[in-house]
Amino acid sequence: MRFYDDPIEISAEVWAELLTDSEVTRKEDLEVLKLIYESRNHEMHAKEIALKLNLSHHVALNSQIPRFSKRVIARTGVPPPIREDGSIRWWHVPFWGYDKRNGTGSWIMRPELAEAYKRIFGQDDSEIVYPGEMTVQDSTDLFEGAVSKIVVNRYERDGKARTKCIEHYGYRCAVCGFDFERVYGPIGQNKIHVHHLIPLSEIRREYKIDPIRDLRPVCPNCHLVIHSKREPLTIDEVKEMIGSNSSQ
Repeated sequence: MRFYDDPIEISAEVWAELLTDSEVTRKEDLEVLKLIYESRNHEMHAKEIALKLNLSHHVALNSQIPRFSKRVIARTGVPPPIREDGSIRWWHVPFWGYDKRNGTGSWIMRPELAEAYKRIFGQDDSEIVYPGEMTVQDSTDLFEGAVSKIVVNRYERDGKARTKCIEHYGYRCAVCGFDFERVYGPIGQNKIHVHHLIPLSEIRREYKIDPIRDLRPVCPNCHLVIHSKREPLTIDEVKEMIGSNSSQ
C-alpha cells in the first residue's frame, strides 16, 4: 500500500486564510479537520471520523472532502495532486495518507494545514477553542466578526464584550451552575468560558455585539457538550439533558 505525501504549493499562511473563508471551508469541513487535528499525529481513519460525527457511513466523507478540496484549488489556483492515469487525487489536497476508498486508509493532516489550524484555533491554558468561536482579544469597540489581516485572516473577538458579559452574569455556568472558585478555591477565581450564542462563522460580517444578549458564561464541560453536534445545542437543551439524567 503506497503512502502519498506529494507536495502542494499551499503555505500555512494561505491555509489559514482558507480556514477563515466560509465560502471555502464550511462548518462541516471544520468539524472533520478538528477531529483529525486533535487525533494522535493528526491522523484518523475515515470510518473513525464518520463514527464520531454520527454519520451512517464514511462514504459521505468521500464526497465531502473532494468538494472541500475543489473549493481550495479553485480559490488558490495551485495544481492538485494527480494520479498516474491523469485523474485528480482530491483527498490528497488537505491530507497525506493512503489512496484507499474503503475507509481502511488513514488521512493525515498536511503539516502546513496543521500549522494553520493551530494558529487559528489553537488553545491556551484558559480556554478551549471551538469552531466558530475564536480566541478573545481586546479592541476598543464592541464589534465582532470583522476579518483582520495581521499575520493571517482571523475573526476579531472583543475582550471587553467578555468582561461585560461576566459583569452581568457572573462566573457561574449558565447551564449547570458550576462555580470554579467555590469548588477549587482561589485558584479557580475568574475561570469560566464565554459562549457566543451565534457562532461568528455563521455571521461573516461585522456586527455590534450585545454582551448581555449574545454571550453567556459556561463551564468547559457544558461548552464541550454544546458543541458536540453539527448544530450547536442551545443552553436550554443542555439544561434539559442535565435535568433528565439527574432524575434517573
